[in-house]
Amino acid sequence: MAVENRKQIILQSLVSLLEERNLSKVTTALLAEKSDISEAALYKHFPSKRSIYLELFSFCDETISSKCAEYKKNKSFDKNDSKNLFMFCILFIEKNKGFARLLSREALSANEQNVVDATNQFYERLELNFKQLLNKNAKALVTQPGVSSQLIVTTFEGTISRYIRSKFKEKPSQYIENIWILLENTLFK
Repeated sequence: MAVENRKQIILQSLVSLLEERNLSKVTTALLAEKSDISEAALYKHFPSKRSIYLELFSFCDETISSKCAEYKKNKSFDKNDSKNLFMFCILFIEKNKGFARLLSREALSANEQNVVDATNQFYERLELNFKQLLNKNAKALVTQPGVSSQLIVTTFEGTISRYIRSKFKEKPSQYIENIWILLENTLFK
């Protein structure tokens, strides 16, 4: 089997374990078993457990960052851009439960500090992206774009936490329109 295919299997196995397990930590032995390879083979593809998490996180980060870039290309202000980006982020997490655990940092131990740092930077970039979208017409906002973007990202993080707390049973898509209406009424004049 090709190296890239094996790496993909390992990453998919990690996502699956993060989705299905109630315990927050996944061991390399468990990941190797789920991937149907030996632990030694696991380390042939990734130098450390930390690097597996980091590569998985990078996929999540790149997916959401590319969507942000799409909306930022639009030169004119459209408050639906903020809504659509928020909805995309929520639905992406709903469909990829393992990423929810990663973005909540729940699945990470002290040994994965670089992934925790990357996650923190992800939220800072996401907030900056929302701020840049909202900055296109700051006059339409009740308060500054920075404060508004902070509220959006805080709501996103809270939604992830609630989704995990419900053990992935209460899907954010059930109430996300209502949440956005509340956000929109709070953010825009």
